[in-house]
Amino acid sequence: MQKIPVFFLSVLFLACFLIALPISAAQEKVVIYSSDFSSDPGFTTNNPSRYYWDVANQTYHFETEGGTNGFTFIPVELDNGPFSLEYDINISSIQKSGAVRFGLTTTDMDISKAASVLAIFENGQYGRLIGLQVIDQNNHIYETKSLYSVYCGEMKDCDTKQYEENATYHVEVRYNKQLRQADIKVTDKGKGELLWGYYIPLGQELLSLSRLAITTKGDYTLENNAIGYIDNVELATYREIIPTSEPTTTIPTTEPTTVPDTTVIPTTTEAPLSPFVTMSCLVLAAVFLVASRKKQGNE
Repeated sequence: MQKIPVFFLSVLFLACFLIALPISAAQEKVVIYSSDFSSDPGFTTNNPSRYYWDVANQTYHFETEGGTNGFTFIPVELDNGPFSLEYDINISSIQKSGAVRFGLTTTDMDISKAASVLAIFENGQYGRLIGLQVIDQNNHIYETKSLYSVYCGEMKDCDTKQYEENATYHVEVRYNKQLRQADIKVTDKGKGELLWGYYIPLGQELLSLSRLAITTKGDYTLENNAIGYIDNVELATYREIIPTSEPTTTIPTTEPTTVPDTTVIPTTTEAPLSPFVTMSCLVLAAVFLVASRKKQGNE
């Protein structure tokens, strides 16, 4: 009588178990720069009368205007990885054609040249709109804004979203290197409501981002002042955790985002294993066991 190949059966069950385990890359959030402006934030500017740390209010004051070549920045080290940038912004006044552009740039800090990821609050032809503009190292421009004809597409009950003067908004800008995607989410802090959010797919990875900056370089419109302040700035990247013997908590590169029907922001989630994979393994093992026993009986 032939013995049941227990070793082979054990290997089969082990294979099924390993297949059923979820596979994920554990990551940790690493804060690169953070300031609530209760102390000197360390920014460098070429126009200290327009861009400065407001000690009394513990915020950072800005007055942008085209044609002034004005900027303020702090150097950062991103290592070309994914990142998230969060901050609060309040615009007390903004003239026609004015704009506030804050985000990540190269050392050049030109709004029309590679590379940059800029959140934009503008007062243009269609009113006070919010936008996101990305320029990669090959000078390809990707952008979206809160104008209905730009982001709504086929979505129903979708309309233009505008910001108000003297209102504080919380802005989140994220770059997902794996998906080659950037997105923006803007929340009205006074109302506690999401105002607008959207995403833009990118053609390639972003490189050489090395400054966190407000800039007007490349804006040549005169008398388009925008005055206000930023606060509670945090720039972070996400790095893979080297596995150890201890369990680790998986932090996704992109946090899940809850948005209204008129807002679409794809997020990165771990795809669960289909139950049919595990079931197929178990059925295969059972069939093998029955066949082995039947063979023994016949012998």
